Amino acid sequence: MPEMRGYAAPPLDAATEEAIDWLVRLDSGHVDDGDHQAFARWLAAAPAHAAAWATLRERLSQRIAPALNHLQTSGHAPMHVRALSAPPEHGARRRALLGSAAVALLAAAGGGLWADRRAPLMAWAADLRTGTAERRRFTLDDGSELLLNARSAVDLHFSPARRLVRLREGALIAEVAADARRPFVVHSAQGTVQATGTRFMVRQDDGRTLVSVLEHSVRLSAQQEGAPVDLQEGRSAWMQAGRIEPLPVSNAPVDPSAWSTGVLEVHDQPLADVIAALRPYTPAILRVSPQAARVGVYGVYPLDRPMDALQALVDTLPLRVRRWGDWVVYVDVRTA
Repeated sequence: MPEMRGYAAPPLDAATEEAIDWLVRLDSGHVDDGDHQAFARWLAAAPAHAAAWATLRERLSQRIAPALNHLQTSGHAPMHVRALSAPPEHGARRRALLGSAAVALLAAAGGGLWADRRAPLMAWAADLRTGTAERRRFTLDDGSELLLNARSAVDLHFSPARRLVRLREGALIAEVAADARRPFVVHSAQGTVQATGTRFMVRQDDGRTLVSVLEHSVRLSAQQEGAPVDLQEGRSAWMQAGRIEPLPVSNAPVDPSAWSTGVLEVHDQPLADVIAALRPYTPAILRVSPQAARVGVYGVYPLDRPMDALQALVDTLPLRVRRWGDWVVYVDVRTA
């Protein structure tokens, strides 16, 4: 199966991850007293657990309340859980005005996670950014153009010597205006992409960067890597862990820029990659079971209608989708 893993998404904090796991488990229809007791122990183990569960309860009260009520009526719920009835508070000012310390506090608050799913908190100070389900084209001072995918952010550093674009998160397509005196450089966490006049895509994933050349060529330099690599039109490469790995043509994404027209093209890619590509297009938390994550997927799916894409997957693959309101979606294999 070709490798396309990625589409970086900000990780959830551990307590929220565990709360969602408990949500799925308690609503599975296969819960006994031992499960309820284990859930009660988890709630009591740390205030962060109770806070994460309370936030989910607020958003999904109609589905979660029965499980929580069982704890409260059975006497298993700790006192600080029963006291968590007020809705969490969070601000809505731009991160540029808050500063990084304030954003960290906001993200830790009960409502920070849900606010981030609407508009990425860590992108508020970026020079250019997009929100959830938003693609946007920007024209730069030199005439170059950047198209940002949903939930993407960049910083710009232009000088008489060079044009530097720092990709914070997400993906971009650069259409570079020619200027032989000032190289155009995109910097990611794993390295740099240099061009003078060309069109290419850069995607920041978790621990690595995908580069695909759409026109002409670019030069790649990985962090702590001595020799740069020239990448030609139609080719793709990963930069990761101080090395550059050009992809064989057979393993390259079908169309790495397809997201620019609102579609995802996949050819025998794991479902985990498809779910990751849909995440920037919905405020919901999308989760996939380990078994479903390995299912191979073919086809073209609409990014702008992620729930329609999920339904198409369910209609054609042995999968099922479980939903809790509009906030949590869990994809699993279909059982007989």
